[in-house]
Formats: sequence, structure tokens, C-alpha cells
Amino acid sequence: MESLLEMPVLTAMQPASTFARRIVFLFSLTVCFTSSAQPLTTAQTEFFENKIRPIFANNCYKCHSPQATKIKGGLFLDTREGLLKGGDTGPAIVPGDPEKSLLIKAVRYTDEDLQMPPKGQKLSDDQIADLVTWVKMGAPDPRVAVTSGTNQFASALSRDHWAFKPIKNPSVPDVDDSSWIKTPVDAFIVAKLQASGMKPNPIADKRTLIRRATFDLIGLPPTQQEIHDFLDDDSPEAFAKVVDRLLASPHYGERWGRYWLDTARYADTKGEVNKNKEDLHYPDAWSYRDYVIRAFNEDMPFNKFIMEQIAADKLNLTKTNRDDLAAMGFLTLGERFNGNNNDIINDRIDVVTKGFLGLTVTCARCHDHKFDPIPTRDYYSLHGVFNSSIEVSPVVIGKTDYSIAGYRDYARRYDSFEQQMAGLELQKKASRENRPAVKAINEAEEKVRAAFTDLELTNIYAPARAMVLEDSPQPKDSPVFIHGEAENKGDIVPRQFLQILSPPNRVPFHIGSGRLELAIDIASKSNPLTARVIVNRIWMHHFDEGIVTTPDDFGNQSAPPSHPELLDYLATRFMADGWSIKKLHRLIMLSSVYQESCEDNPRYAQIDPENRWLWRANIRRMDFEEVRDSMLAIGGKLDDTMFGRPVNLGSYPYSTRRTIYGYIDRLNVPEIYNQFDFANPEITMGKRYETIVPQQSLFLMNSPLVIEQARNLVDRSDFQSLTSDEDRVTLLYELVYQREPNPVEIKLGLNFVANSPADESVPKMFIPKQARPKRDQRLEASFASLPTGERKPLTPWEKYAHALLQANEAIFVN
Repeated sequence: MESLLEMPVLTAMQPASTFARRIVFLFSLTVCFTSSAQPLTTAQTEFFENKIRPIFANNCYKCHSPQATKIKGGLFLDTREGLLKGGDTGPAIVPGDPEKSLLIKAVRYTDEDLQMPPKGQKLSDDQIADLVTWVKMGAPDPRVAVTSGTNQFASALSRDHWAFKPIKNPSVPDVDDSSWIKTPVDAFIVAKLQASGMKPNPIADKRTLIRRATFDLIGLPPTQQEIHDFLDDDSPEAFAKVVDRLLASPHYGERWGRYWLDTARYADTKGEVNKNKEDLHYPDAWSYRDYVIRAFNEDMPFNKFIMEQIAADKLNLTKTNRDDLAAMGFLTLGERFNGNNNDIINDRIDVVTKGFLGLTVTCARCHDHKFDPIPTRDYYSLHGVFNSSIEVSPVVIGKTDYSIAGYRDYARRYDSFEQQMAGLELQKKASRENRPAVKAINEAEEKVRAAFTDLELTNIYAPARAMVLEDSPQPKDSPVFIHGEAENKGDIVPRQFLQILSPPNRVPFHIGSGRLELAIDIASKSNPLTARVIVNRIWMHHFDEGIVTTPDDFGNQSAPPSHPELLDYLATRFMADGWSIKKLHRLIMLSSVYQESCEDNPRYAQIDPENRWLWRANIRRMDFEEVRDSMLAIGGKLDDTMFGRPVNLGSYPYSTRRTIYGYIDRLNVPEIYNQFDFANPEITMGKRYETIVPQQSLFLMNSPLVIEQARNLVDRSDFQSLTSDEDRVTLLYELVYQREPNPVEIKLGLNFVANSPADESVPKMFIPKQARPKRDQRLEASFASLPTGERKPLTPWEKYAHALLQANEAIFVN
């Protein structure tokens, strides 16, 4: 067994600030010195456009760009060349070295004679941290001097990009050897392999197949009974029965719903807020999470899924039970950016366009998109849509039994909080001129809001609520913000869909805000992106890599699809099958390419080292949810209760709920989540970044949760009833790895147990208090931290079970 500690460390990152943490998933610490000859990655471009350019535009251009009346210090900050050349005192930045960069020194205010912006207008700590991070990255800067009238977005190259062309329904290729073909998917794969002089691997053994399929579809290991039933089924439909059973499992929605929550940047908190005006938490976020799980379990047509998440308030107006309103958490659960409405709108544009279209539209906030055919006017067309959508108080959904005593007690407390807030508001109006009194009232309001949030977040009788948007009574178009500056308004643009995805005679939106029409355009079969994007995401989660390797960016900066005809075939079939994701799973999983073995072929590895042609199955590491949930399932302690309010997974006694129900603090994601590359909840993230760091192995070695599962394995009645040590080793292998051990492994296991002293002492173990913002520590006992405790010594068999849980095979799927 190879320990994770024996594997090479690829990336180890220690974020130093909020904004450094925001990009910890996007960049390694390897400094990339970018130049005009070196194209930027999509992530680098997005970081500059979303974080750096707004700082320059809002704080620097009025003195350091051609729009200034007088250029201060001879310094231009509106181009990369200007930054590198610098002004009278030398270059403004040294890429890769913030400590030697005059710009960083100036914004930090460490030198009285060098302070930018001047006159006490110092940037916020977060903005300074962003600039430092950007310089450390090598100061990637997509800005180029563009001659007036030369808009790259209108170039023929951009418009001829494959992703913007209509989806075609290609013919299934004819191949020389059809014996391997199980579904049309295989023909596309074999055709590509044959063109490269390769053949696909044979089909994997049945134990590998059921383990692969079960983890893929429900994120849990197969049970012993399920394995034996499959092994005993010799019918041609045996594997199809396994797939159908798994697709019908309620655990399917918990597994695949989590993928969508990554894309939707789901969290239970708001990020940066003004605590004097609102509480940190989203007490009703869980209703969106539960909606997503149900939607996947019910195989909701994906076009309907799109419509409800963007415009559920405009649909099914005759329904009395508006559970579908919970879908709008997709728009409303983003970061709050300290109440900056334009940043909130930018976040909503980003999650819609990346999530459904695979386009980085927010790069056009300050200027025409540098790489894709998206003019700034298109960005502000969408800005008008969301600026004409207002957030209202959460709406009660589902059914509530108002007669039970628990609800009546909840309702009394709810009414009491409302009365307290109303009274404090009256006091504030009466004390408007008395600053100390107003401050005291603000503090009292904060406490009442916190108590109210606790009530909503932890009281089981509080009704489920949906966080919704409604159309403004007076929808209006937005002006273009020149250079992204809200104070520098240009032409007003109509609310309408993206030009590149619209027919020649675009018709502006006219139904309310335009969200409904936007949803219709996105969910249209004639849209060349929507079906391709979701089909690529599904393929990626089955094969560990997409046909397009950049699932959130199908623009000109994306990698070309490895199998473009297959992508279009799947997209066409997907729409013809009623936008059914479960039918797409079935089509993919019943193919031979999905069922391939992962055995290596040295010659093929030289021809196709990244396995883009899929001559073998990829081996993938489990994500954090699979690791934690499978440990609990193997130990027989997984709580399969579905839905409901979030639980704290880091407190003692440990919750045994599935990880998808864990409480996620946007600004304070638990360190163990980050160590296993959990999706950053501050950004849309269709693909998690994978690192291998020592902390992962240390978690498996030292986590009380993992150690407890080792004890649980040995405490199982089926283990305790065995009288043969060989049978005990075999059972542990079947439970942990879903296979039988070979003779060498049995011998190693017996030697391990025989040579492990039974009375080995274990030192006291201190479990540190979880690092949470002070404002989070008010939550009820279910959110308490683990106290200092003492670990009982492990028996030899428990140590052996723990060793099996630490091996790579326990957290990899082949």
C-alpha cells in the first residue's frame, strides 16, 4: 500500500488573505512572468478584469491615464507598458516581487512621501491584498493599446470559433472493428484511436465496474450484497441493471447536486457584509441546496432547470405550492460585496453566463472582451436585466403544520424579534442627532438580527423559505459604465441577449426585467452553447476530464474539443431525449469507453500521454465529499437522512450526515475542505483544481473521524463473528476496497496484526477550536467546537483497519 505521504507534492499553498484565498484554487505559487509574447490563461485574465482593472479605473486613471488633465509623475497606469515603464521614479511594478514594486509601497502608505491614492483615500485592505497577489502572480495584464475603431470582438476569427457555430448532428463513424462498439459513443472514440494507430483497452473486471459506477453516480462504495448480486448476474443486461438502480437511488441527487452547487458558488453565508445593516448568514440557503438535489433525483429536464433558476417567479403562476421558487437561490446566494449593487449584479451575470453558457462575459465590464465577441454594450444589456430585478423578503414554501406546539413557540419568538426591530428603528429615528445613542442602537440591532438568524438556522419548526427576485415595477435599461466606472456613464443600451448568440435582428427584452426572456434564450435548442456546456460537464465528471478541458470557458481562449463530433452528437441526443441528464448518464456509462480497464500501455502513453483519446480509463482521486462519506459508509455509521438545515461537520460529537449537508461559511471554509480541493464558494467553479499535499495524508492518519471509522470496522458484528484471521483480513479488504485480497496481501495483513503490540500507548490529543469569525460563535450547541480529549489506544486489528483506510486505494477510483 502506497501512502499519500509517499506521493510527490505537486502544490502546497498557504493563503495569506481573503483575496489570496479566493484564487488559491486558480494559481500555484510558481511565479509566471507574463509578457506580450506569452498568452494569459483564462483564470489570469479573469482575475485582472474582476479585481485589478476596477482598482485602477476607479482610483488611478483620473491622474494616470490620457483622460487626466495633467499626468502626475509621468506615470500611466492604463496599459501594461505604462506600468512596466513607470514614471519619474522608475517602474511601478516588478513582476513577481511586490516588495520591490513602487506601486505596492505606495498603496500600503508605509512611506509618507509616497502614498497612492493621495489625500487619505487609501485603498481597502482587500484591494491592497489583491494587488499584492496580482504582482506575485507576475502581474498578468491583458490590456493592449487599441486604435480607435478596432474592436476585436467583431473580428472574423472570433465569430468563426467552433463554439459559436450551430450544433450539428454528425453521422456515427464507420470503424474497421465493430466488436468493441456498445453504443454510438464508442464509434466516435474508436475512430479517433484508429486514426492515431491505437486500440482501446479491454473491458474492466466486474468488481472494478461496480465500484466505478457506484462512486460515480452516488458518491459511495457499493455494499457487499450489491457486489455479489452483480457478480452472480451473468445476463447481458447485468451492468445496465446496476446503472439503472443507481440512477434511481435518492443518493444520486446528493452526489450530482453537489457538482451543480460548485457551479452555483453555493454557501450558507454572504461573504463581506456591513454588519450594522445585515447579518452574515443566509439562514434559508439550504432550501436551494435541497431544490437542486430533488431536481437531479427527479431528472428535471435541464431546460426547465435553467428556466426556474433564472425566472421561477415568472413561471407557473397558478401554483399554490411554490417550491420551485427555491431555484432562485442560484441568483440570490452569491457574495454581497459589502452591499455594492453593481458588484452583486456582476456576480449574477457571471454565474449565469459561465454556468449555462461557458462564457466569461464579466470580462466585458470595463471594455470590449479582449478575446471573445462580447462587447461592453452586451454586458450592460445584461446589467439592465438584473438591475431591474429586486430582491424581496424570503417567501415561505412547502407545507407547514401551524397547529403544532413547536411551530407556535417559533412563531411567538419570530414575532418578538420583529417587534424588537421595529422598536429599535423608531428609537434610531428619534435619536438621529445623538451619535452615541445611534451606535448603541446599531449594536442592539445586530444582536437581535443574530438571534433571529439563529432561530431560522437551527429551529426545526421554522418554515422553509425561498430567496427570490422579482421584477422591478419600473424596469429600465442601463447605461454603459465607461472603464467600468459607475460615475462615468455612456450610452444607454437595451436589455437583450448576447449579440453573438442572437439572430441578426435582435429584439430587446420587453417582459418586465427581461429575466424570463433571458432564460428562454439560454434554454433554446438553437443556442449553440447551452447543451454543449452541460454535456461536457457530465462527461468530465465521468472521465475526470471534459471533451473541452475548460468547462467554464468555451470562448476563444478555451482548449479545442478532443472529440468535436462526439460533443455535438451528445448535445443533439441530449436535447432530443428531452434534456434528460439521466438518459445521458445511461448512454455514456453503457459504452465500452466508460467500461475500459485502466491498464497502462507504454507505447500509447508516448503517443497520447494525457489520454485525451481515451485508450484507457483514467484513475481519479475522490473529492472530499466522497472521502468523508465513504469512510462513514465503510464504518457502517453514515446517516442517510436527506434534506434540511445545514449541520456543522467539524464539531464533536461528529455529525454522520452526508457532506453535502455541511455548513459552508464563504469566508471561512474549514481547512480540511481546502486541503482536499473543495470548490471555492466565492466563484463559479465547474471544475475543481486538484493538488496533492501532505495535509491530505495527515488527515487520514490523525483525524478522529477516520480513526473512529477504523474502530467501527472492527466493531461490526460480521467482523466480530469471524474466527479465522484470514477471513478477517478478507472482510476488511472487501469493506474498504470492495475486492478480495491476494495471497501476498493476506500474509502482509496477518504479519501486521501479529507484530502490533496490543498495549501501545497513545498520547493525549488536543483538538484545537475551529477557527471561525467571532460572529459565528453564537450558534447553538450543534455548532460547538471539540474539546480537549484523550484518544484510547488502538487494538492491533483497529490499527490494521486504520492502515487500510490510509492507503491510496481507499481514496482513488480506477
